[in-house]
Amino acid sequence: MVWLDGKPTLVKTLAWPTDDPDLSRQGRCRHAWSVLDDQILSWRAFPFLEKPRTVIYMANTTSARDTPIDTITFERVAELEYAAHCIEIVPDVGFVTAEWQTDSGVHFRAHSGTGELLRERQCPARASYGGLSVVGTTVSLCVTSTDPISPHWRRSRYLRNCRLDYDPRDLPDNLVAETIVTWNADSGDLRMVKIPRSCLESVGHEADFQYIDPHRIVLASSFDHCSCGAVLCVFSADAEDEEPLMFSHGEHTTWDSISHYLGQTSTSTLSPLTVHDHDCGTRITILKNEFLSGDIPSVATTQDPPGMYSTWKYPDHARTLNFRVPGFPCVAATRVLVFRKDLRAERTMVFVLDFDQSLLASLLSKQPSERADWNAQLVEACAEVKVVTRRFYCNLDGEVEDQEYPWPQRAPPEWEAHLDVILKEDEDEDDMDDSDSDSDALPSGLEYDEAPEEHREPVPFGYVQTTLRLEGVAEAERLALTQHAVIELPELTKNGRVFYCD
Repeated sequence: MVWLDGKPTLVKTLAWPTDDPDLSRQGRCRHAWSVLDDQILSWRAFPFLEKPRTVIYMANTTSARDTPIDTITFERVAELEYAAHCIEIVPDVGFVTAEWQTDSGVHFRAHSGTGELLRERQCPARASYGGLSVVGTTVSLCVTSTDPISPHWRRSRYLRNCRLDYDPRDLPDNLVAETIVTWNADSGDLRMVKIPRSCLESVGHEADFQYIDPHRIVLASSFDHCSCGAVLCVFSADAEDEEPLMFSHGEHTTWDSISHYLGQTSTSTLSPLTVHDHDCGTRITILKNEFLSGDIPSVATTQDPPGMYSTWKYPDHARTLNFRVPGFPCVAATRVLVFRKDLRAERTMVFVLDFDQSLLASLLSKQPSERADWNAQLVEACAEVKVVTRRFYCNLDGEVEDQEYPWPQRAPPEWEAHLDVILKEDEDEDDMDDSDSDSDALPSGLEYDEAPEEHREPVPFGYVQTTLRLEGVAEAERLALTQHAVIELPELTKNGRVFYCD
């Protein structure tokens, strides 16, 4: 229950090593992060030096937790004699790099945690895109293979900006990323997974994909020039002749507002959820992976696009909410780190949404007296928790549409009155935020936002929303979520922090 009060149990500083010349080196370089379980990896690649190289820094948040030191310092663990394009931590291996070489394609290399080269493999390709996706000891990357490109396949005009060999002087527009290459860093096996032709002919994408289980891949994509265009394509990594499942997210402000971002996970065990940031930082949809995989039977309605499912028609399996997610790992098992910018109050609110249905059921089972006692504890601690089972959908205008009694059903008058009360409370909360941005004025207490009595069995697909109190965090975009902590990733000129929450 510690996560529920939103206050860290321990905070440690996350700092760079001192007097490291590569941290202050001027000039162009590539740099990024990888967060997995208790490991944080930061890397900087220098492709324009006389001898290109990559420097690896790592920190462990678990081993340092129970020590008396207040600062966790990144350790420079390796220096590689090439300039990598992407790097990810791989459990039971160390880390894996991908380097693009124009004359030969993608070079995968597996290194131990100290940088020792364990094995490598080269994959011919015409172009490569995005970042590495990790499942177990297997890494995957989206590429344009050496196979012919069909003129009927959709081309995303932004795909070229995702190329690993990004160079504005030479970016052809006629390529399609039609293959996902997978490499097992333990066995050395290399496979080419073809994105289904029906996907390539219907939608464009920007190479953001992930595994929802060891055998299925979800790909963020969209229709071109269509205001209802955000789509998730789900297909088999093993059977090329298996028809994909496709899920539409409905309306967007303009077709140009559609984003193709999947929330990254920070755990070596796959999450049961997929988080899709599909509306340029204004709305996200959280979906059960069982729904995406087809393990939960779903029947298309007459209002679904041809050959697709409209996710908003399935509130028991998907939730569309007015939140943003950071660009770093934001999914840890059933928890999702989200934030919302309040422009009027000039602050950013950070939340954890927990979709653990067992936790949800236990909180719903509390008796009125227990709920009152818990509310008093939360108010005293200046903490805020919301238990949500009411089904609703956040539309493109930020308005909340009821899904308990969808058209053509007519909601009972008492339910409509209840929704009016909720709307009034939300407006009052916004007015309070507008009048005082001091942290002491943040809302606190307990709220149960439940489905109507006749819709509570079985328990709807709900979540527990906790407001995080992360003192001093100015940029929610630099936060990452792990199983045990929220991490504020440091900038080169500013330390970060680890907020332990369990």
